[in-house]
Amino acid sequence: MKIIFISIFCSLLFAQDKIDVLIDDVLAGIKDSANYYLPFFEQSYPNNPKMLFLKGLLEVDGEKAMQTFVKIYNNHPTSEYGDDAVMKVSEYYYTSGLYVKATEWLKKMPLYYTRSEHIERALKLFMNSLIVSGNKDTAIFYSQVFKKQFPLIDVDEKINSLLRSYGNDNKISQEYGSSEHRVNDKFENQIHNKKIIKDTNEFSLQSGAFGAKENAEKQRLILNNAGFDARVIDLKRNKNRLYVVRIGFYDTKEEAENIANKIKSKLDLSTIVVNNK
Repeated sequence: MKIIFISIFCSLLFAQDKIDVLIDDVLAGIKDSANYYLPFFEQSYPNNPKMLFLKGLLEVDGEKAMQTFVKIYNNHPTSEYGDDAVMKVSEYYYTSGLYVKATEWLKKMPLYYTRSEHIERALKLFMNSLIVSGNKDTAIFYSQVFKKQFPLIDVDEKINSLLRSYGNDNKISQEYGSSEHRVNDKFENQIHNKKIIKDTNEFSLQSGAFGAKENAEKQRLILNNAGFDARVIDLKRNKNRLYVVRIGFYDTKEEAENIANKIKSKLDLSTIVVNNK
């Protein structure tokens, strides 16, 4: 009986080490082995937090992946991948333009995962989410709290950079959750009346693709508020309708990538270069 127990224990340790390796592979962009082994691990260790994290990384449906990461936090908050799961859920809501939900999850990081490698990014996304959802004063309050809690992180520079990005004239409504959301009329008219010169500009940047038009419009407004020429394009893919957010028209990839770096620095938003033809 003792020998059987030891054998099972060693097998579990081997499996968990193997899953760690597969997770590292997936994070590096190598998915073939992980896709091959996942069904075995899922059947053998259905509630293992490492297996669940691997499953979430491999899931192509964003909503399903997010629910898997939520399950990790709810059932295994102190596991090795608890903080990673919280960040994945936070990023899902953040990139979807659901900033109130994003702040709810990002707030868990300084509360429960102060030693996480993600803590600096989490603080920036948390304060940014508050600012873009119209809660600038709350963001400033928390920046002072974080300054004391994390003395090694330059919180002052982060909050000042975010506030400079949105400025006093770029007022964003607190009603981001509503489909009736509008910014002040003067600014919105400037955006919609601005003529974009297309001509031979071959490249643009793409920051997101959404099933709901209102989410695409939210992201467009954020980009416009930050000084970038964003637009929403209605595309059809396999009978499905997508609302894609694109930025600018550029002659070269290098020019587009330069703007992409500025967007990443200013909004912590990733983009890809796409061809307009």
